[in-house]
Amino acid sequence: MSDSQSQISQPTSPRKCARGCGFFGHPKNKFLCSKCYADYLKEEIAKSAVVDTLTSSPCKTPKDSTANADLVAESAAVPAKSNRCFCCKKKVGLMSFGCRCGGTFCGRHRYPEEHKCDFDFKDLGRKVLAKENPAITTDKLPERI
Repeated sequence: MSDSQSQISQPTSPRKCARGCGFFGHPKNKFLCSKCYADYLKEEIAKSAVVDTLTSSPCKTPKDSTANADLVAESAAVPAKSNRCFCCKKKVGLMSFGCRCGGTFCGRHRYPEEHKCDFDFKDLGRKVLAKENPAITTDKLPERI
């Protein structure tokens, strides 16, 4: 066997993540684990977005640049949908049930009575009925018709 074939068949020894999280990194991911690499990519995208917005118009004021930085920070701070039941913290996966109160629930807690829902269904029903059935008043004097 030649030296080039032996180098290809022997894998490199695993290295810890470059950010020191304790997991193993991969050379294709700059020796970062998958989570740290995803965070790294998000940071790079945010940096490039800020640079693009700052360099797109040469006559921006400092007030505009801070507003753009705030927009980038807000877009990064959007919370992801929870994949756990709000009551029992059970992982729900694809079988999650959303409620009008804003929570995500498992099959056991999907009904409003089971998770002590604070959404006012009666008020919603009243509003829907009032909107769909407006009060109709006719003229009291039939001669005016």
